[in-house]
Amino acid sequence: MDSETCVGGGRRRRRESRLETENLSRTSRSAPGHRGAIRSSKVGGRVRYEHRVADVPLTLRGRANPSSCFTERPPSRRRKGRHRSLAGKSAMAEAAILEQCRLHPEGIPDQDLAQKISHIPVNDRAQAINSLLSSRKLQIYKDGDTIVYKLVMQEEAVKFRGLASEDLLVYQIIQQSGNSGIWTKELKQRSNLPQAQITKIFKSLEARKLIKAVKSVSQQNRKVYMLYELEPSREITGGAWYTEHEYDAEFINVLREQCEKFIVGQGKVTLDQVSDFVKKTKLSHVELGKEEVLQIVNTLVYDGKVDQFDEHQKGEGDADDAKGDGDVGNDERDYGDGEKVTYYVPAAYPVPEKSAFTSVPCGVCPVFNECRPGGLISPETCVYMEEWLGLGMDPVDS
Repeated sequence: MDSETCVGGGRRRRRESRLETENLSRTSRSAPGHRGAIRSSKVGGRVRYEHRVADVPLTLRGRANPSSCFTERPPSRRRKGRHRSLAGKSAMAEAAILEQCRLHPEGIPDQDLAQKISHIPVNDRAQAINSLLSSRKLQIYKDGDTIVYKLVMQEEAVKFRGLASEDLLVYQIIQQSGNSGIWTKELKQRSNLPQAQITKIFKSLEARKLIKAVKSVSQQNRKVYMLYELEPSREITGGAWYTEHEYDAEFINVLREQCEKFIVGQGKVTLDQVSDFVKKTKLSHVELGKEEVLQIVNTLVYDGKVDQFDEHQKGEGDADDAKGDGDVGNDERDYGDGEKVTYYVPAAYPVPEKSAFTSVPCGVCPVFNECRPGGLISPETCVYMEEWLGLGMDPVDS
């Protein structure tokens, strides 16, 4: 009788434990925020329940209904107020930074910005700057060793919309290079980006017409990248003397001939007059400045086709001094602040392109040191010497 009671009591306890586990599982699934499963185990005669919520074990002991423990607690009012205060501080810091950037459209250095908004804590200022940079409202660049912040205009923000931070980094490095451009190897060193990613960024920026690739005349196999709206520097394109990256010798010869005719016809001209002549006659499809015209005129001076001399323009007080006595040929008077003007005139003694003295064959003979009278190589047997002298004789047999 006692054994049957013990057996029946054990069965009832196991049944009660199983029912209690099922009720607990059903209750936890109906509770809001339920995530996970319930596991039960019996330790020391007591039931131990384990419920995992978001991979965090929550252990309950006892026989009480634990359904209330699985209800998510709403956020406290104190936490909401803290978030609102942080958002308000960040908005105030961003507004202050944008206002200073509007007052300095060319950019404001970091030290000046810190002084202007010194009432804002450093951490709040840093968070606000990072937020403005990520939202493309502010751009940052270096002027020497100084960090400068500049406001991004609305039209620029539209161009940069959708670009990643790496794209903007590459764009800013190219922007700093100006019209001299920057080539791939140097950009890779400054950006610390892999070559494959840089190539992909180049294609993206070129498709948006933000940058362009230009070939250098000094190194034909090298491309430099610059902003799309910039004109390449003369060091990159070679200036007006290059056409499609090739030296245009024919165009230069035409300019030399026309400038020489103009100087000979006028008798005495200045560089401004020669420059105006080139512009009016439209000898060049590319606009030539005074520097290019000066290079052409200097070649005429070096070749002995044109002479150059400087003359001081007389000031207002020099007219009376010019009437005084003195040697006019050796006029060494100081004309004061008179402007010095350079004139170009036809050469008094033009240098011929060829002459007997400039075409002596001995001057360019590669075996000059071995040439001697009566030797294997001698003036008597030199064919080039006979042509130079115009003798028209056959070479002397050795």
